[in-house]
Amino acid sequence: MKNNITISLDSEIVRKLKAETNYSDLINEQMKGYYAVKTCENVGILRLNLAKTKQILKENRKKRREIEAVLLKITKKEKLFKKKMLSRSKMIIEIEKRRAYEKNSTGKRTEYFITPEEEADILLKGGRI
Repeated sequence: MKNNITISLDSEIVRKLKAETNYSDLINEQMKGYYAVKTCENVGILRLNLAKTKQILKENRKKRREIEAVLLKITKKEKLFKKKMLSRSKMIIEIEKRRAYEKNSTGKRTEYFITPEEEADILLKGGRI
């Protein structure tokens, strides 16, 4: 559907348009091109915003996994600490079992900088690792 509108143009442009056989189509094509470029720019901006949002989500997921891992580690140690009734030797055995389980169950390598005996002493004194 086509509509008629009144626009103001420079006299030089009007003279050149009148020389064309169908200047209405010429103006329509130029206007379509103008708005198509604006749409492309908007799509580019939207894609850029989408990329930024995806990056933020990726970082947030990584932080969430790290926090969940720390919480899991804390709960395991709290469970072990609640077994305070254990003697030192039994606690050392429990710590060794936990470390062996962690070594076999997770796909990552864990290094401990203290021995199970030192960890048991710290837990029995009420400290945390």
